Amino acid sequence: MLAAIFYLSHQPSVEIIPPLFPMQDKVLHAIEYFLLFASLLLNKDLCKGFHPLPTIFAAGSLWALSDEIHQSYVPGRDCSAGDFLADIVGMGTCLLIYLYLFYDSEYSA
Repeated sequence: MLAAIFYLSHQPSVEIIPPLFPMQDKVLHAIEYFLLFASLLLNKDLCKGFHPLPTIFAAGSLWALSDEIHQSYVPGRDCSAGDFLADIVGMGTCLLIYLYLFYDSEYSA
């Protein structure tokens, strides 16, 4: 997933889906980072010594920030606070769904 995000971010222009509604790119950002967070959750056992959820959220946030900075160096792209916020919303949505579905079963005494 990280490689796919990097590849798409390095393209001068990305129009996977023709514009269908306003703010469509923000929705796509949220979906992209929802999927990133979900894929990182599948590997949460690698967070030895750290609580996996904040660690994964912090790692995803840092990747989103570095992705936006990276785009500022790609011709035709720019660094956007709105895109970064959409990335955070996507990860937060995935986190909330995960907590709703699995929190009691994994973290109860």
